[in-house]
Amino acid sequence: MTRRNASATAWRAVLPRVLAASVGAYAVCYAWIGALVLILPMDRVDANILATNAAFLLFVGIILRSFAIRGVRRLWLEIAGGTALPTIIILGAMR
Repeated sequence: MTRRNASATAWRAVLPRVLAASVGAYAVCYAWIGALVLILPMDRVDANILATNAAFLLFVGIILRSFAIRGVRRLWLEIAGGTALPTIIILGAMR
């Protein structure tokens, strides 16, 4: 394998994890902030501050998990599930 092919293969393995760590983590955190603001029993401003602070920890956890998990498919399934649950909560609270 030439050096050029090895570099291209390495990027194919790393790029989905980088996207999951950045875009996926942002989507999950954004969804959970929205859901927590709706379900926390306090003023909206206080709930937003608390949810945003909690999202920082969640964001770091997702980034670490993105590079620690063995399979990329499972990583994207976890991100999809982590985004779907708060989305369902938000849609249910809007009724």
